[in-house]
Amino acid sequence: MTLRAFDEPGAGEVVFRPGGRGDAAAIIGLIASENHRTAEPDRITRRLDQLPSVIAERDGDVVAFLYCRRFSPDMVELSNMVVASRERRSGLGARMVGILEPQLVELGFRAAIFVNCRLHVGATDARAAAARAFWLHQGYRIVFSTHGSVVFTKFLGDPPVDSDG
Repeated sequence: MTLRAFDEPGAGEVVFRPGGRGDAAAIIGLIASENHRTAEPDRITRRLDQLPSVIAERDGDVVAFLYCRRFSPDMVELSNMVVASRERRSGLGARMVGILEPQLVELGFRAAIFVNCRLHVGATDARAAAARAFWLHQGYRIVFSTHGSVVFTKFLGDPPVDSDG
């Protein structure tokens, strides 16, 4: 997969760039510090190798990431996104989604799916509610929910035309 830079670095500024297998350790560290869970390095590396991802760095430190996996031939699952607590509500998440979605469209994906679950170790109702509000603000809609999980989806590009009408 060809990687392309998104921004040129500047002192103290957040730089967005494609993720790669060399980012797995920093991603695992951010998951541990922010979500208080362990992560599987092989799974992260596979996802970084297979589809586009976005890393946000400030002064060389990874402060946020977003990566995905193929859900079906024309759908992608945004499988993990973490933003460091000190960086939340600064627009990083929206920027990462805005960077990633057009790349997914270029690869032929027509829709994205994302699951938010408050049942994970380290999750809180407040953080789950904030995440859910974030995804709704990004144009995702809730298609299914249980007492602990919410499934969001969004058409990437133009929604399909209903051929029944």
